Amino acid sequence: MKRTAKILIWIVLIAGVASLLELFVLRKDNKQTAQLAPSNVSSQQQTDETNSMDSVIANTPAATNSDPAPAPDTAPASPLPAKFVLPIPFYSQAPLSKWDAVHEEMCEEASVLNAGLYLLNERLSKDAFEKELMAFKKLEEKELGDYKSNTIAEIKKAADIYFAGKIKTKIIENPTIEDIETEIAAGLPADEAGHPVVVPLAGRDIGNPNFTPPGPVYHMLVVKGYDAQNFITNDVGTRKGNSYAYAKDVIMKNMHDWNPQDIHLGAKRVLVLYK
Repeated sequence: MKRTAKILIWIVLIAGVASLLELFVLRKDNKQTAQLAPSNVSSQQQTDETNSMDSVIANTPAATNSDPAPAPDTAPASPLPAKFVLPIPFYSQAPLSKWDAVHEEMCEEASVLNAGLYLLNERLSKDAFEKELMAFKKLEEKELGDYKSNTIAEIKKAADIYFAGKIKTKIIENPTIEDIETEIAAGLPADEAGHPVVVPLAGRDIGNPNFTPPGPVYHMLVVKGYDAQNFITNDVGTRKGNSYAYAKDVIMKNMHDWNPQDIHLGAKRVLVLYK
């Protein structure tokens, strides 16, 4: 009887130990499963992120050789020299010092010839220049009807005929100081010929003391150079007009094309001669 009881006790104890071992193994498996779960989730997230990135890449246009190339660098324009003067020989509108009624009206013709002959590299005697003046006058009378007080547009027409394509001309409306300086220094440094500028003016307002008072109502001269303050001119209206300097504001303020009602109503424009 005692022996049977001991056997039963051992059976119970063995069963209990077996149950404990089973419980321990189950808990260990659950713990390992729990530890593996985050790793699986992370792996899935990485897979999802990889798929998402692949989708973004697939939908992003690839760079191709057709993409617009960067704009080429543009070389800055060369700055104008601070001072520049064209070596234009000087001839007055009365080259033989005969200031009669005809020569009093020759400023337009003389200015154009000063500029044009320089561009053609022709140097004339005073007698030869006088003949050119009279030839230009005759041309104006034929083509324009008169040689007196012609506008810039009329002078351009006569100059184009006179120089027969050897010299080109253009009119600049409302020119600035920089416009005039740019024309004078045009082509530097390769070509020092430049572009002389013929300017119409209210002659009595420019203050040249060499004019016989009260001075011409309408006047033209050649701007051939400049410095910081002045325009350097061939002022054909006086025998002392070679490289005559006018303050820039005097030229700009009194620039007026011919207007028969009032010279001060004349437009601001200039005639540029060039090859």
